[in-house]
Amino acid sequence: MSDTTTPTAEATPTTGTPAPETPPAPVTSTPAPATEQQLADATVRAEQAAAERDELRAALDAVTKALNPNGDQGEQDPAALAATVAERDKQLDQTGAELRTARVELAAYKAAADHGARADRLLNSRSFLDAVAALDPADGKFDEQLVAAIRAAVEADPDLYRATPAVPGRGGAEFNGAPAAPTKPATLRDAIAARLGA
Repeated sequence: MSDTTTPTAEATPTTGTPAPETPPAPVTSTPAPATEQQLADATVRAEQAAAERDELRAALDAVTKALNPNGDQGEQDPAALAATVAERDKQLDQTGAELRTARVELAAYKAAADHGARADRLLNSRSFLDAVAALDPADGKFDEQLVAAIRAAVEADPDLYRATPAVPGRGGAEFNGAPAAPTKPATLRDAIAARLGA
């Protein structure tokens, strides 16, 4: 029996698409501690900035509401706010002027009697009020200036502004004695004489 060997077939390369390569496994890397700290610091800073922004927004809303209580919350027109502030300043100036005038008139009313003047007539006089309109009650020389204005008004028209001395009212006991009470006659003769007027 003869030995026969079967030839082994060589592997022939097949033509077509090559086999896909398997992707490499993802490399997991842990961040360095310094990077983690920077990330934490940045997060804290971002949160603080957001909180500050919210506080500033709340403060701005409060100021806007104070300046324009009847206005729309969303309205933040700078020109409208400036006009509102100017109007409030004008009202404050007017109120301050009225308060100063009232203080001057009260001081004049109190000082008039001490300097022989009629306060009611002084305060009804346009010329006197014009003379004291520029006086400032906060000034150290206010009292002197007010007294000078009162005296000038009295000297200019004494019949109108000078206070007349008050006439004392009648009172007290009678100087000629108390009225005599009727006396009862002691005898009949005294009674007849008193009756006949003798």
